[in-house]
Amino acid sequence: MKTQYFVQYSDISIINDYALPKDMFKSVDVGIRKIETDFLFTLVQNIFGLSVFFVLESVIFKHNEKTISENNIPYYKFASEGMIINIDSVDTLEMICNITVDLVLNGLNVFIFFGQGLSEENLVPSRNWDKPIEFKHLDFEKVDTFIDVYEVGLTIFSKNDKFCSPRKVAHCISKAYSLDVENSDI
Repeated sequence: MKTQYFVQYSDISIINDYALPKDMFKSVDVGIRKIETDFLFTLVQNIFGLSVFFVLESVIFKHNEKTISENNIPYYKFASEGMIINIDSVDTLEMICNITVDLVLNGLNVFIFFGQGLSEENLVPSRNWDKPIEFKHLDFEKVDTFIDVYEVGLTIFSKNDKFCSPRKVAHCISKAYSLDVENSDI
């Protein structure tokens, strides 16, 4: 049996988790019981072109850092364990999707950005327990789409009309998964 996922318009509480320019992005949530590398890899390939930036707030596991180092993947380090990786190849994308799944299944978030003129140092997130997540130095005019990946799914924020509704996002997900129509906004 195929793993099911649902797609819904984002709840206002999710939108309010971020300090974003008002009405710039439409957001859609994709929920899945257990996110897997092939799910994320296919979605990222179908939504973005390369290059795409992955923001790993914490690598926490030495094997992930070792994988990045052994494969000579360049990264921008921030904080003590944070990395931002500009991905421009399918092989690197698959590797980083695998690391992303490892991180999110352990309770961390990973952000993925696509746009024109983005730079690593502008993608550093700022978190405070009582405030929305901020990207203080980011010019959101340059961002086409970004995704927050977490343990049970992801939220897609996009200006792009190709991804601004649950129905459109469902077309970007691998056919190896089945849409839970009953729990989706379709």
